[in-house]
Amino acid sequence: MAFVSYIHVLSAGFLMGLAAAAPMGPVNMLAIRRGVIGGWRHTLACGIGSVTGDLILFSLVLLGGHYLFSDLSNPRLQTVLAAIGVIVLLPLGIYFLVRAVKDPLRAFASARKRWNETTVPAHLVAEVADATALTILNPLTIIYWVGVTSNWLPFAHSVLGASAPAWGILMAGAGLMTWFAVLVVVVRFIPNRIGPTFFRLVNAILGLILLGFATFCAVVLFRHFNR
Repeated sequence: MAFVSYIHVLSAGFLMGLAAAAPMGPVNMLAIRRGVIGGWRHTLACGIGSVTGDLILFSLVLLGGHYLFSDLSNPRLQTVLAAIGVIVLLPLGIYFLVRAVKDPLRAFASARKRWNETTVPAHLVAEVADATALTILNPLTIIYWVGVTSNWLPFAHSVLGASAPAWGILMAGAGLMTWFAVLVVVVRFIPNRIGPTFFRLVNAILGLILLGFATFCAVVLFRHFNR
């Protein structure tokens, strides 16, 4: 049972990172556009910047929660954090599922029109800086990390103890890098596959992951109120 709990905690951390990287927002559009124009190295540079920004935000939320709350195993505190998770993650999950089904992908079409109208930075360091800034300054990214961390941290703390933040950063980083590795491969070898179907599939998977986290939070709340 202990081994299974470890697997659950670590896999949840990985999925948190994967779900953070996957939304087809400004950073992914930047990585795809500049990769198509300038080559896959520009997509990789944008990915490094995005991973850096996400891990900075996750570390701040994760370590803040770990040190600000004296007893993460307190049932009342877990209930409050679970409620935050439901409030944040349920609407986000529904939003991305709706986008997967109904969104006409105007952002994708608009970006495609501009791809050949502008150039890319000559130095990859500029790509890293741009993606890092876009990630850190994105309010949706901040809200996302608050929501998933409030869901994951109490459970991880009960299994991993004081090492939970370090494992969380490691596994979330692995999830983030996995997404951008896939994006680099797509841009490098099959750029013709980047289109509405690709975007819809990504949004659908992301929506399901977020609803999964929201469901876990809802189960915690249900158990608390039915004691």
